[in-house]
Amino acid sequence: MSKGTLKALLIWAGIVAIIMAIVNYLAIPAWNIHSAGIWWFWFAALWLFAIGLSLIYFFDYDFGDNEMEPISLIVTWIATGAFTVIFIICGIASSAMCNAHKLHDIAKVTVRDVDINDESSDFKDVAVIANQENIPLVDLDTAITLGDKKIASLPHASWYDVDDEYNLIKYQGEYYRLSTVDYAGGYFKWNKAQYDGVPGYVLVPVTPENGIVTQEAILVTLEQPIIYTPGAYFDKDLSRHLRNQYPSYIFDKSFMEIDEEGTPYWVTGVFTPTAGLFGGKVVNSFILTNAQTGASEEYSIEDAPEWIDHIYSLGYLMDVAYWYYAYGNGYWNDTFGQANVLRTSYYHRDPNRSDNEGAERFANFYGYSSIIDKDGQVCFYTGLTAANKAESNLGWLVVDTSTGKMTQYNFVGAEEHSAQLAVEQLVQEKGYQATFPLPVNIAGEPSYLMCLKGKAGLVQSYAICNMNNYSIAVEAETLPKAINKYQAKLTGTEMPEGTTGMVDIAPVGDVQTGSGKIAEVYTAELNGTTQFYYVIDGELYRSSITIDERQVLYKAGTTISFEYYVSDNIRVITKIA
Repeated sequence: MSKGTLKALLIWAGIVAIIMAIVNYLAIPAWNIHSAGIWWFWFAALWLFAIGLSLIYFFDYDFGDNEMEPISLIVTWIATGAFTVIFIICGIASSAMCNAHKLHDIAKVTVRDVDINDESSDFKDVAVIANQENIPLVDLDTAITLGDKKIASLPHASWYDVDDEYNLIKYQGEYYRLSTVDYAGGYFKWNKAQYDGVPGYVLVPVTPENGIVTQEAILVTLEQPIIYTPGAYFDKDLSRHLRNQYPSYIFDKSFMEIDEEGTPYWVTGVFTPTAGLFGGKVVNSFILTNAQTGASEEYSIEDAPEWIDHIYSLGYLMDVAYWYYAYGNGYWNDTFGQANVLRTSYYHRDPNRSDNEGAERFANFYGYSSIIDKDGQVCFYTGLTAANKAESNLGWLVVDTSTGKMTQYNFVGAEEHSAQLAVEQLVQEKGYQATFPLPVNIAGEPSYLMCLKGKAGLVQSYAICNMNNYSIAVEAETLPKAINKYQAKLTGTEMPEGTTGMVDIAPVGDVQTGSGKIAEVYTAELNGTTQFYYVIDGELYRSSITIDERQVLYKAGTTISFEYYVSDNIRVITKIA
């Protein structure tokens, strides 16, 4: 080998080292054998070196009597090829095709049946609305619209933007959508703003007051600015900051939470692959990073601070749910037979899906919603449909965002997009769009609750649609009025002013108990619903067939116990024991 060739080899090796150092700084792969990123890193380095070595030898091909010189080139290509083959084999061995059952077993799903007429059933667990104070009516799009308007009040507003995350959180006993203010993008804006830092974050109240959502965003400015964000550069970039602290960790997406004092933190899940070398990533711990100081601490899921509402990202939870419902009978069953395969509504959210013939139908469809369960915990909700047919839901999936616990509720009813279309037809002349439906229990009827938004993205009115009958759908300018109209359509009776209709048909204070022998019984049809009229102890009572189907067997002389309230001198039965 000539001195010129040796010099060229050393120079090229140095260039490759510099290139890969830059790649490492920009791509920040986890230095972990289970990270596909680090394998791509070495894959690129080997190929760059091998190609450069080949070109050098090609232009200096006279090896003279030294037969060992071309061996180094051959060995380099053999090593590069072997690494490539191993990488491909490891990728295949980590795929769903080879690990379908492992992926299926990651999720631990509790399955429950829903019986609307059974007081001991779990419907109230999934019909999470127990009163108007716990309805998270402000959806993601509305929060983004409100937050974008609020940012204009900041000094140097052009330097900043609001992230589109807006997770639902509980803060000081109230519920909000939270998103961080971040740098508006581009190095030059960041360079101007970095010394001031990010001033704070945005809170959007999500629960209604007097039946109407406030549709206001709160810009919280901090005495100590936020320094570490995804929009920063160099060591203030959150991903790079985490990588410097934890060089070998494989991270999930980071999102912001605030403690009860309003201090902002970043929550970042730590992945552990469980299928092959790279696949089946499971979050067993997370990193909590103070967004102002950069101090980080690792927690197990069990030891998480109580104020954290989100430990798991939406994407991770929906991936785990997909694996559970797709791979119960193996990979190829999901691909071809699809026996007992379900899809979440979230699966249909993307209008650009190439593997979904009905994708265009689900444009502008998020496929999930954030809800609040009966214990006040934030959860994700999505529907479940058969893999080969998305025209009706077979149940619901509710996922606790702080524990990852998944509960499936079996109940056949309308799928969410059809319910959205049904209520949008009520106001088609106004062009309103419905938000993703929330499952609620109104007067014992499984129903969907939605907001209707105008072109500006703000809530204009409220709508309710029956899960079992699309024709039972109403719209009104406030939530109580919508519930009132819905109750009227169900039973043919308008509810007393101020009645919410949720879970209980009348205000708790107005509900009374009674019992007696039926002296006379009559039936009538009101708004398509059968009504029974009973004369008991000289008083007239009305009861809808939706209250109890056993009423078709009642006759004069039958003794019943019941609950009721009084409306326009008629006693309206709400429950029959």
